[in-house]
Amino acid sequence: MRRNAPDRYSDDDGEVVARIGRPRASGTPVRARSPREEIISVATQLFADHGFDQTTMSEIARAAGLQQSSLYYWFKRKELILQAVFAVNRTPLEFIERIGAGSGSPALKLYRLIRFDTIQLCESPCDVLEVGRLAARQPELFADYWRDRQRLHDWVVSLVRAGADEGEFVPVDPDLTALGLLSLDEGVQHWIRHGDQHRLEGSALFRFPPFTPAEAGEFAATTALRSLLQPPDALAAVQANAAAFADVPGL
Repeated sequence: MRRNAPDRYSDDDGEVVARIGRPRASGTPVRARSPREEIISVATQLFADHGFDQTTMSEIARAAGLQQSSLYYWFKRKELILQAVFAVNRTPLEFIERIGAGSGSPALKLYRLIRFDTIQLCESPCDVLEVGRLAARQPELFADYWRDRQRLHDWVVSLVRAGADEGEFVPVDPDLTALGLLSLDEGVQHWIRHGDQHRLEGSALFRFPPFTPAEAGEFAATTALRSLLQPPDALAAVQANAAAFADVPGL
């Protein structure tokens, strides 16, 4: 992938397009999707329901409310949409590369990662739980997705293990903890993304107040660290240190 501007990249055909995946969060409720994001969202659902091979570009265009010619303006072929779906794991890995070599305790790095990942998932064009369902059904197409997921899991494991070794975290099983922490931010993003269906003023049987991606990110990161830190009151110092980093615009 060739870098251009911070919010753009070149696809495999050399075409410069807007960055997708887990894009920037603004600290506001999930914004209206662009046509490109809507395509990614509906295609993820169609791929999961019917299979990648069985889903046509015309079906994707119809589900996105676009003419087929408009769909081809954004994606020249179906495989490029699939590559866009893979990006749900790529953005946190890029974030890890940025902060991994920097200074800071394991607690600070873990707090920043969970906060960042939750916010970006809430703002993503596709629900990461739907992507997981799609990847499980079509593993031959998602080898890169699973490799990226393994790298993300392993990095969280390494942070948890380092924090315990340094006496910053309570002793825990690093693998189980990594599964739990990443499941937390994935579960939270699901409900934030679909919150409009469960508004207090609505008719759904299950209703809850609206929350912003920024609120969800702070909650997930705080919950993660509270479960690990010793002593627990060390959390305030971690939060203060994390506030010094502009990981997410507007936060």
